[in-house]
Amino acid sequence: MPLQESISERCQQVLQKYPQWSIRVHEALQKSPVRLDFAPSSVEIFDQSGLLLGVLLGETVYSGARNFGISSEFMAWLYDGELVVFAVEDEVIVNRITKF
Repeated sequence: MPLQESISERCQQVLQKYPQWSIRVHEALQKSPVRLDFAPSSVEIFDQSGLLLGVLLGETVYSGARNFGISSEFMAWLYDGELVVFAVEDEVIVNRITKF
């Protein structure tokens, strides 16, 4: 099923607004799951403002400041540079993390 038919209109609007993330979402949907017990070397969490948190080898190396009252339009989690989770509000579009 094409992505446009499987996600809400709100998610489609966000992806249209951020085409670089739309490309990453489409690519991630074609990739294999990532096991829950996988220990990535780096974890990065982004929203529309940019990098919010960066963890390298288990140590927090970057933590972005947020302005009070500004909410995230989306959240993207990257393991070793690969998109593993992408959510718009309470709708998860990509979740490659699996127990098995």
